[in-house]
Amino acid sequence: MAIGLGAPLSSTATAKGWPTPAAGESASGDVELLLTFDDGPNPETTPKVLDLLKERKLHAIFFMVGEMVDPKKTKKAAAIVQRILDEGHVIATHTWRHRDLCKIKADDAAAEIDHGRELIEKASGFRTAWFRTPGGVRCTRLEEMLAERHLAHFHWDIDSQEWKKDRTVEKVVKMITNDIARAQSRSVVLMHDTKKIVVQALPEILKFVDEENIRRAKSNKKRIRFLEPSVLAREQLTPGLAAWVAEATANLRELPRMLATILP
Repeated sequence: MAIGLGAPLSSTATAKGWPTPAAGESASGDVELLLTFDDGPNPETTPKVLDLLKERKLHAIFFMVGEMVDPKKTKKAAAIVQRILDEGHVIATHTWRHRDLCKIKADDAAAEIDHGRELIEKASGFRTAWFRTPGGVRCTRLEEMLAERHLAHFHWDIDSQEWKKDRTVEKVVKMITNDIARAQSRSVVLMHDTKKIVVQALPEILKFVDEENIRRAKSNKKRIRFLEPSVLAREQLTPGLAAWVAEATANLRELPRMLATILP
């Protein structure tokens, strides 16, 4: 692989961005939104995000940081992790301490991936298969590490960027809703359940989707629907295995996390 004027790409050099749309094309023909939250869980803000999702009967993927569930550092995370699973969301990994995997030493990068996954799986009791790199970084070495571990980077299409210092609730809502309004197919939305601004912005974003669908119904435009993580997981399974999972799972609340444990 080469960049620039034929210059060789080093093992830690940044490659081109991850492919989009991040979760493939829409299966329904409508605009599909998949909600994802990074960096948690946070004992103050994550429960509030969960309250908002529960009220709307929506489900999301939570990309957790290992140190945020480390029992040596916090005793509050266990209950939140259990609630996330009980309410039908999917847990995925977001490294151990949220470090740039393309800039640190190879051994440190490996520890970020492996120990982070270990902590999150111990906290949840399930094997994780979806992974997101901090900052969405990409380099040859990282791709090789993920391939060795049968992990695929789960990128995004819409980034709230609410972590920036100049962000206000109004700016975050406007940025995300503008991107949603322009979306033509399937879009993965990135937010952070560790930020108070997300707790304030999320109701406004969901309200916008409701109002936008009313406008679209009047003009016969594609509606906007929320994509269930379990539906995406089933898309990535072979037809026979997906049918087995659906039949074997009597309690639908268990389906999202069961699917997540057997993804390739």
